[in-house]
Amino acid sequence: MSNSPPVEMPVDPRHLLIIGTGPGLGAAIARRFALGGYRVTLMARSTDRLDALAKDLVDSGAVVDTVAADASDPEGLRAALTELYGHREAPGLVVYHASLFATDSLTDIGVAAMHQAYDVDVVSGVVTAQAVVPAMRAAGGGTILFTGGGFADYPVPVMATLSIGKAALRSAATMLGADLAGDGIRVASVTIAGQIVPGTPFDPERIAETYWTIVQSDSHWRSEFRFEGA
Repeated sequence: MSNSPPVEMPVDPRHLLIIGTGPGLGAAIARRFALGGYRVTLMARSTDRLDALAKDLVDSGAVVDTVAADASDPEGLRAALTELYGHREAPGLVVYHASLFATDSLTDIGVAAMHQAYDVDVVSGVVTAQAVVPAMRAAGGGTILFTGGGFADYPVPVMATLSIGKAALRSAATMLGADLAGDGIRVASVTIAGQIVPGTPFDPERIAETYWTIVQSDSHWRSEFRFEGA
């Protein structure tokens, strides 16, 4: 038996992975990229919640896969990503969209709850990059986007862990971008500076269009992009 390391499989730049796909912005991003001809892999804690979205995308002609993985379990997420990236044409575009939306306060939150929130909001985002970067390096490039939020700019005491998480996630994206730029891997956070509500300037379909524009751009790449409802 050979002891040589496994050969990294190349990635497909037109294959999108969304981690933490939900019915709002995650679904809108999936629809926008499927419309643009991308293969889409949807990841969430349970594939049951993804079935309706996956069916709609398939009915529109898209190629869609679903994967069950929980962002509150970073090592479980790593295992799921390692499996996914062990196949050819793995996603060359990754959107880390998981977050733990909780009403909490630093004056009374327990340690276990803080750890859980940080795992979802930050640690699993970093683990995602660690898991996908080797294949992207082997392919000569890739794109990783992290969904950020206005709480990074204006922390709210009653949304304490999410405020800390979004600030830390932006910092992580900035550092990863600096580390990986020489490998041709683009990394950025997308700060959504408002509440995502259908039919408003922060409609998820409008925000998804911004993700599309960012990914399609060949110039003016930066560590943070902002959506401010305009």
